[in-house]
Amino acid sequence: MKLIVLGSGTCVPSLKRNAPGYYLEAEGFQIIVDCGSGALLQLERAGKSYKDVDAVFITHKHPDHFADLMPLIHALLATPKFKREKDLFIIAPKGFNEYYDKAIGSIFGKPEDFSIQLMEMEDKMNFGPFYVFFAKTVHAKDSIAYRFEYKDRSVVFTGDADYDHGIIQLSINADLLIADCSFPDSMKAPKHLSAKECGLVAKKADVKKLLLSHLYPADTPDVDRVKEAQEVFDGEVVLAEDLMELEI
Repeated sequence: MKLIVLGSGTCVPSLKRNAPGYYLEAEGFQIIVDCGSGALLQLERAGKSYKDVDAVFITHKHPDHFADLMPLIHALLATPKFKREKDLFIIAPKGFNEYYDKAIGSIFGKPEDFSIQLMEMEDKMNFGPFYVFFAKTVHAKDSIAYRFEYKDRSVVFTGDADYDHGIIQLSINADLLIADCSFPDSMKAPKHLSAKECGLVAKKADVKKLLLSHLYPADTPDVDRVKEAQEVFDGEVVLAEDLMELEI
């Protein structure tokens, strides 16, 4: 699997860190996990194209995690000399379909040349070359985390989440855990993981590599969060940066 960090930031505007978004590819199947504002431009900067995206997985309905969904659909419908023919799949937590119909579908209607397939994540699924699992997270009413497995490799996206047993169970033996590391320990906020809590999840789940992302501005350098996570997790800890590429 190939991963590209499209955005390692949050809802707070930043010239360094785009809103949350990740590109994941295997066997030519291309998905986006969360697509905050600016994700389409980040795809272009990464040498990928919105035209080729097969599916978008959304962790929850906070705008910084899906604000570019409408621009994505608009671009697929209106790009000159481009005709999309393959379906676009949108996978999201329960309740998202109703929101989509009111806020997005009511504007664009149904495309003539391709279908938009809305799916609510209620169980594990086979999707393209991936096996996909999920867990409810402690954040918002609809927030979930995803685990993607391809052959003998696995990656977990926590989305926004606080520390709980469900995240640990979803992450067991994962090759890569991409964690909501919103704040250093000194700024711990409810419904988000602190750096040390990210390390604790990684340790208890026995993951191979921890990627700290969803980084809010703080009073201390971002790299300090790596040190805090390493206080409890002795595996590899990496600080996410926009357009970072990793092979899983």
